Amino acid sequence: MKKSLSISALIVVFLAELAGLLGIIYLSFCLNSQSRLFNSMVEDVFAIENDVDHLKGLLYKYEYNMVAAMISFEEDLDDTQRELRNTELEIRNQLKIHGQLLKKMKKGTHQEILFRSVNDDILRYLNYNAVMLSMRESESPQSIGQFANRNIFPLMRGVNSSIDTLSKISDSYIDNSRAEMASYQKSTRFFAIIAFIFISISIVISIIYSYRVLHGLEETNDFFKSKSESNEMRIYEIQNNTIMGIADLVESRSGETGQHVKRTSHLVNMILLQAKKRGKWPEVLTDQFIDYVTRAAPMHDLGKIVISDTILNKPGKLTDEEYEIMKTHASIGGKIVYDLLGGIADKEYVDIASDIANYHHEKWNGRGYPSGRRGTQIPLPARIMAVADVFDALISERCYKKPMPYEDAFALIEREAGEHFDPEVVELFLELKDEIYAER
Repeated sequence: MKKSLSISALIVVFLAELAGLLGIIYLSFCLNSQSRLFNSMVEDVFAIENDVDHLKGLLYKYEYNMVAAMISFEEDLDDTQRELRNTELEIRNQLKIHGQLLKKMKKGTHQEILFRSVNDDILRYLNYNAVMLSMRESESPQSIGQFANRNIFPLMRGVNSSIDTLSKISDSYIDNSRAEMASYQKSTRFFAIIAFIFISISIVISIIYSYRVLHGLEETNDFFKSKSESNEMRIYEIQNNTIMGIADLVESRSGETGQHVKRTSHLVNMILLQAKKRGKWPEVLTDQFIDYVTRAAPMHDLGKIVISDTILNKPGKLTDEEYEIMKTHASIGGKIVYDLLGGIADKEYVDIASDIANYHHEKWNGRGYPSGRRGTQIPLPARIMAVADVFDALISERCYKKPMPYEDAFALIEREAGEHFDPEVVELFLELKDEIYAER
């Protein structure tokens, strides 16, 4: 009987040790598989992701240099064109790397088609920009604008959309990989429980291996999270710097120092914060909305990029024909915003920026332009922008006027409440009078 029990015990111990050993082998397999999966992602996903991010940054830089080349004065043209050529060379070198990645992809896949489309569209985009630059001396701004609308902006939107889709594909691949690693995690825990049931020593060893696997998975997830946040911040900074650079260039063409866009953005932010403090428009004024409107404010006059220097810098009153041309900058600006940011920025942000550019010259009484909107038909960001833009224009020196004293400017804004401006926005603005005086 005792002998039978001993044999039974040995069998139980053997089975327990065998189960523990199998659990350990499986845990080791999970650890090795996780390591191979991580290395594969680093090699494949990040190579593609870095290529996409680098191309996106170079295109922002190229767009900035292209705008600078188009509006530069003759004495600065050589420098701006040299910078543009250097940026184009960087893009073409990156496209060579892009081409090497393309060769590794399976033909006919969605990713391979997108990669090839991006490659071809960027080359066409560079060629069209070279043609547009050659038109600078011989063609009118309107002709250049029509050429850009017909050939360059559609390509820009296509490239931006394809790059954005490639980023989403990379993110999707990372999410799938995370799910696969989560499956390994679940299996590892299951076998750890089995090992605990059969033998205590097996569970100790299983816990050690489980900890290693789980710790490795957590480090990998943290790595992906950190990588994603870092990329988003880098694109955010590139985008903001590009927008501010283009806005400064537009302002400098009309004799400004570039401070107008910064001052008006600051005034817009002050009005928004005062509105939130007073409980105005609570369903709209979220922290994100305030951030989007403040960041979009510098783009309100982007449409002036197609207005000739003769009109922009005219010291006297514009003729009726010149004024009609000047008025087109609003609708053109709204379109330029979509062409610059469509497909690569949050839709709400793009809509806000376009509304500001398009409608900041509308009036509360419906006598503004370009659409003759009135009252609350005018988007809230544009109504706020109108007050900030006019006030800063009044107190600033321009080629056609002297600066107006602050007190007179405040009085004019107050008189125009209900005519030019939204009365509620004017009320909020006047509440900030002491703070604005203090910042003079």
